[in-house]
Amino acid sequence: MNETLPHQKALGLIETRGLVGAVEAADAMVKAAKVVLQGTELTTGAMVVVKVTGEVGAVRSAVDAGAEAAKRVGELISTHIIPRPHDDTEDMVFPETIPPGDDNPVDFSGFTVRELRKLARITPDIGMSGREISSANRDMLIKALEKSQQAGTICRFPTE
Repeated sequence: MNETLPHQKALGLIETRGLVGAVEAADAMVKAAKVVLQGTELTTGAMVVVKVTGEVGAVRSAVDAGAEAAKRVGELISTHIIPRPHDDTEDMVFPETIPPGDDNPVDFSGFTVRELRKLARITPDIGMSGREISSANRDMLIKALEKSQQAGTICRFPTE
């Protein structure tokens, strides 16, 4: 996750409706405290989740500042801080990506449409909205996932 000691690391989350509030929150968070911006995630209904990590106190300060900033310019949905998240939680929030040029590219032909959709939803920058993923056929999903795989942004398929 980051360089902090295991007993000091924390995960901070802010969920907003719309990108403007999320960008404002992210900016305020990294300016307010020594945290690492781990990225954003677009969820359903134009919801955006901003993720930061760092020491527990810094994450608390950052989330408070980010929440206030998001309220000023957009709609704040929720905030949450998880001190010392379990490794499985980290794997869920920060899925491992396959680096470009991986010697073992994923063969998607054996995946079911349900598995392809699940993988597409956790792959950053896939170029499809959640609604598009839900209505995409097998060929469209495979094409998008192969493109992400070539760009090095595809996530490894969850093991369970």
